[in-house]
Amino acid sequence: MFQRRLLLLATAAVGALGVLGFQLGHLTLSRGAEHRRAAEERLIRRHWTPTVRGSILDRKGRVLAQDRPSYDIAVDYRVITGDWAWDRASVAARRRAGGAWFDMTSDQRTEEIAALLPTYRVHLERAWDELARLAGMERAALDKAASEVRREVEGRHAYTVRVRKEKEYATLAERGEARTPEVERAIERRAGQEIAEQRSPHVLVRRVNDEVGFAARFLADEEVDLDLAGASGSEGAWTDRVPRMPGMRVHDAGDRDYPMESLLVEVDRSTLPGPLRGEGRAEVRVDGLAAHVLGTMRDRLFGTTTDPTTGKVTPGDADARRLYLGTDLAAATRAMGADGQDLGAYREGDRVGATGVEASREHALRGLRGVQTRHLDTDARDYVPSVPGRDVSLTIDIMLQARVQAVMTPELGLSVIQPWHATQRVDEHGNLIPGVRPDGSPLYGAAVVLDIDSGEILAMVSTPTFTRQQLRERPETIFGSGAEVLVTTPWINRAVQKAYQPGSIVKSLLLAEAVTHGNYRPEQRIECTGYLFPERPGSHRCWIFKRSRTTHNAQLGHDLDGAEALMVSCNIFFFTIGRRMGPEGIADAFKDFGVGQMFGLGLARAGQEIESEFPGRLGSMGDDPRGADLTIGDAIQMGIGQGPVLWTPLHAANAYATLARHGVWVQPRLMLDAPRVEPRNLGLDERGVRMAMEGLRLSVNSNTGTGHHITMDGRNEPIFNAPGVKVWGKTGTAAAEPIRGDPDGAEGPLARQILEAGDHSWFVVMVGRDRPRYVISVVSDYGGSGGKVSGPITNQIIHALIHEGYL
Repeated sequence: MFQRRLLLLATAAVGALGVLGFQLGHLTLSRGAEHRRAAEERLIRRHWTPTVRGSILDRKGRVLAQDRPSYDIAVDYRVITGDWAWDRASVAARRRAGGAWFDMTSDQRTEEIAALLPTYRVHLERAWDELARLAGMERAALDKAASEVRREVEGRHAYTVRVRKEKEYATLAERGEARTPEVERAIERRAGQEIAEQRSPHVLVRRVNDEVGFAARFLADEEVDLDLAGASGSEGAWTDRVPRMPGMRVHDAGDRDYPMESLLVEVDRSTLPGPLRGEGRAEVRVDGLAAHVLGTMRDRLFGTTTDPTTGKVTPGDADARRLYLGTDLAAATRAMGADGQDLGAYREGDRVGATGVEASREHALRGLRGVQTRHLDTDARDYVPSVPGRDVSLTIDIMLQARVQAVMTPELGLSVIQPWHATQRVDEHGNLIPGVRPDGSPLYGAAVVLDIDSGEILAMVSTPTFTRQQLRERPETIFGSGAEVLVTTPWINRAVQKAYQPGSIVKSLLLAEAVTHGNYRPEQRIECTGYLFPERPGSHRCWIFKRSRTTHNAQLGHDLDGAEALMVSCNIFFFTIGRRMGPEGIADAFKDFGVGQMFGLGLARAGQEIESEFPGRLGSMGDDPRGADLTIGDAIQMGIGQGPVLWTPLHAANAYATLARHGVWVQPRLMLDAPRVEPRNLGLDERGVRMAMEGLRLSVNSNTGTGHHITMDGRNEPIFNAPGVKVWGKTGTAAAEPIRGDPDGAEGPLARQILEAGDHSWFVVMVGRDRPRYVISVVSDYGGSGGKVSGPITNQIIHALIHEGYL
């Protein structure tokens, strides 16, 4: 019996050993590599070194946006309070005592710790001295910063303890439970627990340069041996390896700098309209230069979101980067470190492009971090340097951009309602038009300058703009809901985001299309009768009949051909063209010139372009923006650029450039490295193009043309005065929806009312010394007359082109 039991015990033991052996073999063979890697990782310390974001340059290499590297030095809170010395002395005392520690009384343990404490405190003091020297500041200033952090954190902790206790005692009362000493002690213990700020590092030294930042990083990784033998009174060597700079952290705190955000620009007073003309030069300060184009940054990472209504998924920053690397093998290869980690991965506190080029070119501008690796077993060090982000070059000429913005700044006087504008303040029945502002009020709008041959955008200005300081300190003046912001809308890039009816500037385009499709023959003439429908003299009137009760036939002495109709901007002629083209034909004509199409300029992240560019629209505000619901009545109104058609100043500039190229459509470009889209020939009839160009020439060069002069105090003054420059162009006055809002906010006593009303003012020209070289498109919101308001602005932009060497 005994032998059988012994045999059973032996068998069980062998079985247990077999199981252990199997597990050991499994861990060694199957997961050995994994465990070996884990062990090796514990012997490695990595520090990420920051990278530098790429710069944004203008077409001539001027820096528009750049990183200004700087670093913040933070220190753990328990180092700031001095508790680190006690913590470290406690660990050392326990390690030194070994098993005897558990036999010691509380007083004995405290005595052991106290014996070592001075050594750690001395080390901490030396570390503070070294940090002060490194940062180039007085020790007293460093101590003051640490004291302020401690005072703030202690205040937060005290407040949190009080709130916790109040909530606990309130819950206790609600439950009707007794408030015993034991319960009170438990509540006091829970309420007194640390807050996050007591476990975190706090910045003590801000915005240090590269040299100091990198020196601090290396010091933070250094360790030294503290001699504890003398402190404890023991014999023999006894050391503790501690950080040279306990609890120090170095954070990337680089700023994004926009060195040309504010400039002073000179304007020649002698080229201004009469009432503003003078000797010498006017000095104009422009702020927020190209802010809409360059965009903004944010220092908070966004996660992926899903629209609950549409189900549209917008990738967050991390997912967007993964998608980018998944579609660009070369970028993915560059970004991967030796251990397979993405060196450009987003980390908390990273700065990210939020809008404009900063957002659309985020992946190109974003650099790759460097890695400093220290092997603890050998003390060997490896360093993979950071890779700066790539620079991005724009087609914009920033000095031309500055001059255009200066021209549109109200301080110069052109973008202000002037007496010579003769702003209409009463309707034809003598009633005051609500929302029309008085003389002296600022005007806002947009301007685009486009190179005809290349399609490159040389300037794209929207006013009012904003500065980064304003965005940081007074965001409500940009994004607020007050009456002023509802009118000025500084966040909108009017050049590409705001929808405008085009008005009469489209008449030249429709003339060329009408000839091409047989809706009008160049030898035909059309009578200006003052109003289109004989039985309805109160509707579809020509502007000259509405204003002076006469006709263009009476003015010129004969029926009008296409060029003459453009010269005088005859509505009856182009009402007729719209009726002949019909809904489908006129919709196709507008589509030919880009209405309904985004240009893909690169002003937003992939998938968010619709938020940065208005594509234009035909038809009502239904689901189909392509004009499927147009009627013959719509087509008639669209013949003069009114009715259900909307576009942007960039659409206008590109349409005129297409006409100047005799019908060759070229994709506008904002990035010099953007791929060129194959040009598209619209196949316009050359006779129609020639007639349209002749009409545009007459419009600004003939005394009868609507874009030729401004009448002030009974005398005519030419709009354009740049010697040797040829101009082809067209004015436009387009109906606009009034802006309605609550002038004193939802809480105020005033009722909702019209804040601004009137017509938008357009002027689009082609300019060159021998042939059309550039297109200038200008719109002034609620400015009224195209010639009187936008004309002088356009003239000054021509002078800006001359000054910058383009003409």
